[in-house]
Amino acid sequence: MKAHLLKLLALGELDAAILEAQRRLKALEGEVALVERRIAAEKDAFAKRVEEHKALRARATEKALEADEIDEKIRTYQHKLDHDIIPYKEMEYLKEQVEFLRSRIDEVEEEAIRLMEEAEVDAEKLKEDEAAHMERLAKLEGEKNELLGKISGLKAEIEEFRQKREAAAEEIPAHLRSHYERLREMYPDPIVRIVHGTCSGCHLNVSQTTVDRARDGEVVTCDNCSRFLYLESAL
Repeated sequence: MKAHLLKLLALGELDAAILEAQRRLKALEGEVALVERRIAAEKDAFAKRVEEHKALRARATEKALEADEIDEKIRTYQHKLDHDIIPYKEMEYLKEQVEFLRSRIDEVEEEAIRLMEEAEVDAEKLKEDEAAHMERLAKLEGEKNELLGKISGLKAEIEEFRQKREAAAEEIPAHLRSHYERLREMYPDPIVRIVHGTCSGCHLNVSQTTVDRARDGEVVTCDNCSRFLYLESAL
């Protein structure tokens, strides 16, 4: 009977090892998910930075086009004034427009130049930002790959434990194995010690007869929670 108890204990140790490995696996998978969120956030932040630069370039281009359009209007209106025969009211209107557009074009051209210069400076800053972004991204990818490596190793470890468990379970008599599996569905610790006359699983007293039988190395169960019980001194 003591041999059966030892085999049950060995099975319990394997199950505990599997549970612990699964806990660690879940924790690692959580870390991977966190790193993936950081990677996504990093990519989103840099994409936003690129869009900001594009928007600046677009404003500069738009302002330059506005200056070109004003210049073209001035040329067109001036050409009509210099070469066409037009009514007096239209002539006065065109003169007013030319005067207004000439006062406007300097401001627009200055703004266009300022935006272009700002865009050029920002382009250099963007190169630095991209280098820093790629460095951060590489570091995060490295962290993720390291975690994935640990996960792969842990999965292999769990599979090895499961193979050992299958072999260990086969060595236990069917009625004991069946009871153990039922207990495992209810408790994380199907096999517990007797400590000072109590079951360390449910913490209730066990009979003296049960203690004596456990002392002899027999396979016994708790009258209250049905867990398998053992005495360390009997092992």
